Amino acid sequence: MAFNNPWGLLALLLIIPIILLYILKKQHEDRVISSTMLWQQVLRDLQATRPWQRLRTRLLLILQILAVFLFSMSLARPTLQGSGGGIHYVAVVDTSARMQATDVKPSRMEAARTALLDLIQNMRVRDTMTIVQADRQPVVLAGPSSDKNVLKQISNKIQPSNGVSNLSSAVQLAQTLLQDQSGNSGQIHIYSDHAPADTINHGNLLYHIVSGNGQNAAITHVGYEIKDGSITVLSRVANYGDQRNVTLELRADGVLQNIKEVSLPAGEEVPVYWSDIPGTAREISVTISAKDDLLLDNTGLAAINKDYQVKALLITQRNVFLERAISLRSDIELLKANPEDIPETTGFQLYIYDGVLPEVLPEDGHLIAFAPASKEEIGLTVEGEIIPQDASINNETLYPDLLQYIKPEGYQIAKAVKMNVPEGFTVLLQDKSNNPLLIAGEHKGQKMALFSFSLHESNLPLKADFPILIQNLLNWLVPPDISLAGQVFAGETLPLYSFPGVSRINVTTPAGKEYSFDAYPMPVLYDTNEIGIYEISQQADNKTYTGRFAVSVPTHVISDLRANNVSIPNGSGADLPLAASPFRRDIWAIAGWALLLLLLIEWWVYHHGI
Repeated sequence: MAFNNPWGLLALLLIIPIILLYILKKQHEDRVISSTMLWQQVLRDLQATRPWQRLRTRLLLILQILAVFLFSMSLARPTLQGSGGGIHYVAVVDTSARMQATDVKPSRMEAARTALLDLIQNMRVRDTMTIVQADRQPVVLAGPSSDKNVLKQISNKIQPSNGVSNLSSAVQLAQTLLQDQSGNSGQIHIYSDHAPADTINHGNLLYHIVSGNGQNAAITHVGYEIKDGSITVLSRVANYGDQRNVTLELRADGVLQNIKEVSLPAGEEVPVYWSDIPGTAREISVTISAKDDLLLDNTGLAAINKDYQVKALLITQRNVFLERAISLRSDIELLKANPEDIPETTGFQLYIYDGVLPEVLPEDGHLIAFAPASKEEIGLTVEGEIIPQDASINNETLYPDLLQYIKPEGYQIAKAVKMNVPEGFTVLLQDKSNNPLLIAGEHKGQKMALFSFSLHESNLPLKADFPILIQNLLNWLVPPDISLAGQVFAGETLPLYSFPGVSRINVTTPAGKEYSFDAYPMPVLYDTNEIGIYEISQQADNKTYTGRFAVSVPTHVISDLRANNVSIPNGSGADLPLAASPFRRDIWAIAGWALLLLLLIEWWVYHHGI
């Protein structure tokens, strides 16, 4: 016998307080009675000076101990094991968007489901099955179970996603489950439209390939440019099949704007330009009008946000290189001021201090500072000057993305301040003596990047990677509008960066489902399986930031329906001798019913005074 939940055996400790209740001496009260003849049996108890009495065998005590034992067994979930069991099958079902293709009727998913249901129907009495869904991450949906009705119900609920799947990881999980359940003596059935090259040599795999080598065209990209009050759209359409002509339709906010006929050579991608789109449009879609073997990728989307603007305040004597690096972000509205006349105006999302800091740091925006002074409110201490040598990247930094494409080996710094690393900060750049040259972190939800030197005292502005470093910092401090951050594909996790002062972030999916997150620490949106336009709102004290972004089909992975030309060994897995797996049977339900019956008996005994 084995236990699926051995911790449930701790419930046996409840027997101790039950026994204590039976040996503790009962408390008595003085009463005037007519005779003590009937009290002789308990006279010893009345005269005892100890607080407990001798334990006597009682039916109620035995029933209650048995009840605790059965309760513990129910929690521990005992399993009977032995030889002579049935075959254990692990079914791996691919649920990528490719399984929506209709080159196999009625669809690849339905064909795979039919094959799986046939296997379930043909299972013998002691055969068991585990069902694994091959999604972006593999998920165990059922099992191991021998209940055909349960397995069929779960199989009928499996639906393809709108994104990619990781079939190789699902097969690895299936191998592990098979080893744990049956000592690798069972069989893994894979229901997919392809066979990953890294899995075909496993001897216990049986493939059920559902692919009709379909013909498909897809909208692979939709981008736009706003100029002179109108929108120009660039779209790309790819042909994963024979030469064909397609009709493309462009809509702005759901209204048809233009139609174009495009000739697509076999296996090629063609750019298609659209002009004179109304500048008031907020959503652009390009659609292939004719049906093909996969409809999901026949439409491409773009969300347009024209109102997004970041207000930034730059305090500097004069720093042309820094101004140019910041101006590469077209969505940043930069206001400049001299260090001698730092304005008291607030309401900026970003403050940049070049060689000077105000007496009190602003609390309503993020911050970049060069050669800062000590600031007790953030725990920053500056002591004297150093001459840094051999700048390098701190490989243990918490923000490695901020140093992407940065090569500090050629940086020359005449002097820098010697500063500590406050709590909540991490070193990005350091010299050979491990003195911090650039640190970044958060203090009470306010992001900060602090350089220990002035740009005027270094050759950093002359380096080719200086604009890249500034852009990396800006994207972390005040991320660009999410619609400009590149394509978001269905099923991907999406970090939600907040603006300064924001307390809540709300996301609405294309189907109208709403999510609400605390802005700090940084939340992550996991539910991006829907294709379409998502809306984001961020609520600050006196302002609401709104944005929209499009979730697209990963056409580069799922749109080519043609066979992957990976040869599967003849009879792969089919002729493998299937040894019977160890017999296993859960008996916790039996213990549960026995417990219920025992409680009824205990109740009857108690009320009848037995």
